[in-house]
This record gives sequence, structure tokens and C-alpha cells, in this order.
Amino acid sequence: MNLEIFDLLSNASLPVQIILLILVVASVLSWILIFERFFTLSKATKNSHEVEDQFWEGESVEKLYFDLKEKDLIELETSELVLLTVYEEFSDKTSKKTEDLESVERLVRVVINREEERLSKNLSLLATISSSAPYIGLLGTVIGIINAFAGLSTTAQLTLSSVAPGISEALVATAVGLLAAIPALIGYNQLTRKLENVLNGSLAFAEELITKSYRN
Repeated sequence: MNLEIFDLLSNASLPVQIILLILVVASVLSWILIFERFFTLSKATKNSHEVEDQFWEGESVEKLYFDLKEKDLIELETSELVLLTVYEEFSDKTSKKTEDLESVERLVRVVINREEERLSKNLSLLATISSSAPYIGLLGTVIGIINAFAGLSTTAQLTLSSVAPGISEALVATAVGLLAAIPALIGYNQLTRKLENVLNGSLAFAEELITKSYRN
């Protein structure tokens, strides 16, 4: 007996249909989060690398600072905010002491921590989808198998057609659960790695920037 996928879903039990709907919504949401975070982190990486490269190539901190001041503060990314913070803190001090250095380092850590919170927004939701979707699909599988065995009690003769619908909806629930979980897991791992690269690069940049500003 050939079962079309849409016929199979329309004839599935209500609990399985609800589970499949939840998984489809989770899958769509995960793809939205993946693309949104990807573009956000790509922009952060690009802008941070630009100011870092200019610094490593010998551009003066003062020139970089005034170039960044021409931008809106909301448009600035991690390393750009670090440069603004370090320059403004040291420029306000006529004499530089060890206490001043420690104060700037603490402030930079606050800036980077806030940036980590901003850039990691919704990544925890992506992790939740990747870890929970297989179990939700497994619940649909169990319900489908229960329905398959329940169908046996209403038939006098055991045939493939009597158990096929329940088994099929069980397998569909498993497949949809995996289809929702796998992209979310891959996306979460890749985006987390991208976030760590941005933050680690900004930390290294901040250390060198603070050292150079303190000595000058």
C-alpha cells in the first residue's frame, strides 16, 4: 500500500500531529536563528578585524579613535568598543599609575562581557532545540507505535495494512525530530566557535592596546 506523505500526516493521530507541528516550528525557528546570528557574528568579525589590522599595521590609536567617533555608537563592534574605552580612559588621566591600568582592564572586561551577552543572544535557544528535538520526535515515535499495536486489537487478521499507518507516523516523527535537531546542533557549534574567535581576538587586541597606551 503506497502512502503519500500528506495523506499520512493528515491521517496521523492528533498527538502525533501536534508533535510534528512543534518540530516543524522548532526547525523553522532554528534556521531563522542560525541566519540571524550568522550575519550578526560575521559583521562583528569583519569590523573587529578591520580595526585590529589597522592597529597591528601601525596606525595610531588616536586616528583610529577619531575615525570610530564618526560612527554611531550602536554600530560599533567588540574591538571598536574596546579601542574607544581604552583611549578615553587613558586620555582622561594626566599620570598613569598601576591602579589606573587595573581600572582600565576591569572596564575592558565589562565591555567584552556585555558584547558576549549581546552576540550570544538566542544561542541557548538553538542549543535547546538541538538537544530536545530528538526526544520530542521519540515521543511521537512511541505514540505512533502504540497506535499501531492498538490497531491490531480492532482487526481479526494481522496484515501489513493494519499496522503500516502507525509505524509510518512513528518513523516520520523520528525523521522530523532529527531534521530539526541536526541543523540546530551544527549551527550552534559553528556559531559558538565564531563567537569565541571574535572574543578571543578582541581580548588579545585589548591587552596589546592597553600595554601600548600605558607606556605612551
